[in-house]
Amino acid sequence: MTISTAAPGASHGLPGMPIPRTVDLWDKIAHYALLTSIFLSGWFALRVGSINLTFSDVALLICIVITAMRGKLGAMPFGSLTPYWVAGLAMMLGGLFIGSIMNGDPLRWVNIALQYSVSFLLIPMVLMQQDDRTRRIAPLLFMLGIVLSQVIGIAVTIFLTPADTLPWFGDGFYTGNQRLGSMSGEPNSNGAVIAFAIPMLLYSVRQRQISFYAGLICLALLVWGLLLTASFTGFSAALLTLFICMALMGGFRYIAGLAVTLGAAFSLFMVSGAPLPRVFQERVGNAVESGDLSQAGTFIGRSNLIKEAWTFTEDYSIIGMGVDRYRQLSAYDNPVHNLYLLIWNEGGIIAFAGLIILLSLLGLMAVVGLRDRERGAPAMAVLIVFLIYTMSYPHMYSRMWVMPVMVMLALLYGPRRADDQQHAKLIYSAPAGPQQLPDL
Repeated sequence: MTISTAAPGASHGLPGMPIPRTVDLWDKIAHYALLTSIFLSGWFALRVGSINLTFSDVALLICIVITAMRGKLGAMPFGSLTPYWVAGLAMMLGGLFIGSIMNGDPLRWVNIALQYSVSFLLIPMVLMQQDDRTRRIAPLLFMLGIVLSQVIGIAVTIFLTPADTLPWFGDGFYTGNQRLGSMSGEPNSNGAVIAFAIPMLLYSVRQRQISFYAGLICLALLVWGLLLTASFTGFSAALLTLFICMALMGGFRYIAGLAVTLGAAFSLFMVSGAPLPRVFQERVGNAVESGDLSQAGTFIGRSNLIKEAWTFTEDYSIIGMGVDRYRQLSAYDNPVHNLYLLIWNEGGIIAFAGLIILLSLLGLMAVVGLRDRERGAPAMAVLIVFLIYTMSYPHMYSRMWVMPVMVMLALLYGPRRADDQQHAKLIYSAPAGPQQLPDL
């Protein structure tokens, strides 16, 4: 089924006159399914029943299936780097498979392999083929999804208690100690998606996709939500990514403006007499004031897991213990909150080498992308947030981790076809974006 669109006054079939273009209905379904997936990719709490399948995943799978059936998946999403990317992913999953065959349960590997394949391969294969307009609004959509998540969460903290939300969203939406996980489903991951959203907000304002004053409102809501998460990692990552993004975009002038703005906002806050959220003061404020990281949330517990992980590497350096076996062997009944050590222990040296290849390629693409500061600076900032969390999280195949990184890389390296602008106008009317960077 197709939808026909022609310029006003166009004649059908007459010499010298424009021929009407068509957009297939299935293309539009796939297009809007992808946009929906991007908007909801930070909403892990919105799942299908009790299984690990979010509404964002459902929309993404619809897009992938339609795109694949129509033969429109990009075979080389990263251009000349694609073979190295695929090799790195194959090494990581292959090492985990060997460890699971030798020491663990192969069936557990199937779930991990599917999750990583969707996030690290199928998502870029879809995103990199989108027209430039779609890739330009993708950061705005992700950011607005996170802002809406904070609006919902902030409203809940004002009108409800953690006990009220427990039957509906579980214990991570609004925790017993009054930390806000909101629609991300967990306070620390909520801090992460907020940190992802801040450079995307800056990009959207710079591109005039959202007005300056609307951007200030979005920023205020993101900061409010960040304070309620009481996440030391999220707070640190958000400040760092804001500084890096502003510095790369405009240099000292932007940093000075940021310092003045933050100083004025802090002064107004102090004059108003409004207190910081109690849980933020306990978990983050005290650590910042004293300089003692042991007061920063669960820092000590995570440190103990890391120490334990180093002892495990003595036995599993070559062949890993297998997928999900770390939790079973750990004295703390938890996986180590460090992606590098977890992959090394569960998949051995081959999986670890594959992970390093993947992260190195991401870093290379972000650095080369800085040739276009408007797009490269927020891409670099988002990647830095992702790399920060690799030091404090276990497996990171969830779309809330990978989607923002791939969205920003697609903004830099998605192919530019001659008919992209015309194709985009059939879906929505908007000006064309700047020229993309050449393939690596």
